[in-house]
Amino acid sequence: MAVIQVENASKIYRIGEVETRALDGVNVSVDAGEFMALVGPSGSGKTTLLQIMGCLDKPNTGSVKINGQDVTRFNANQRADLRRDVIGFIFQFFALVPVLSAYENVE
Repeated sequence: MAVIQVENASKIYRIGEVETRALDGVNVSVDAGEFMALVGPSGSGKTTLLQIMGCLDKPNTGSVKINGQDVTRFNANQRADLRRDVIGFIFQFFALVPVLSAYENVE
């Protein structure tokens, strides 16, 4: 069973009358223990997809399931609880403590 499943996800950003389609009908499935790499040019939607998979953002259409739960139906507090309890996010320029091990920095 997929730990994370993204089905037909689309994300459109609107500024005034200008629309930017960051994702268009994306499907991704990640099983337990599986590694995944997102590769593509700048502006191709990699960060948007990671933010949606990590419950930092929601798709305009489609669904995201984590451990079988459709998190696109969760409110902001439920998504925050899920991030706290289930999802780990380390940002590219996150301030890690150099004297701690990698495990200690994320525990």
